[in-house]
Amino acid sequence: MSNSPVLTCSAVGKTYHDAGTSLEVLANIEFSVEKGQRIAIIGSSGAGKSTFLNILGGLEAPTTGRVTVGGEDLYTTNEHERARIRNRQLGFVYQFHHLLPEFTALENVAMPLLLRQTGLTDVEGAAREILNAVGLSERVKHKPAQLSGGERQRVAIARALVTQPACVLMDEPTGNLDRHTAQDIQALIKQLNAERGISFIIVTHDLELAKTMDKTLELRDGGLFSPQ
Repeated sequence: MSNSPVLTCSAVGKTYHDAGTSLEVLANIEFSVEKGQRIAIIGSSGAGKSTFLNILGGLEAPTTGRVTVGGEDLYTTNEHERARIRNRQLGFVYQFHHLLPEFTALENVAMPLLLRQTGLTDVEGAAREILNAVGLSERVKHKPAQLSGGERQRVAIARALVTQPACVLMDEPTGNLDRHTAQDIQALIKQLNAERGISFIIVTHDLELAKTMDKTLELRDGGLFSPQ
């Protein structure tokens, strides 16, 4: 088995240009996550955390530098190949669940597999299995409006995990939840990490969540540092 990092970035920078002015958000960042590692990224609003996560996830190209996922370079390929890498290697969870309201929990979770054109029997079985793993076996036929905020976020996590990704990227996954529900999601992340060996990169303002991770890094002044 390879001991190579699941995801790496090398000399990554991001500069925005607008009306003759330049804003450097990220500068020469070196970063990697190992298999099964859980990393929290904290920082003030506007520090570039979501931009960095989007770059790691193949959603926004860096101005400089290189990002590899599973040994494949995200930004030296075309959009079709980049989408394939995202679908095979990465899962995404956001502060707002972004579930499709007209579909059931089971159907929402199945979507990433349907995009792969996996056989329909396999899709339903895999979606049911991961919904059971996140504690929603009794809610598979419920639509998002029939679920609590915590349940909707669990569906979003199940959707991110159904493709068996190497790494899940989370942007403020507990930011829209009350403290008790947020603690439930923290425990779920830890459990799924232990059971499945999936890596997690979590951007968060929730310092309690950050404390449960293997490592916490702070994004400030365009770079990643140990927290002050």
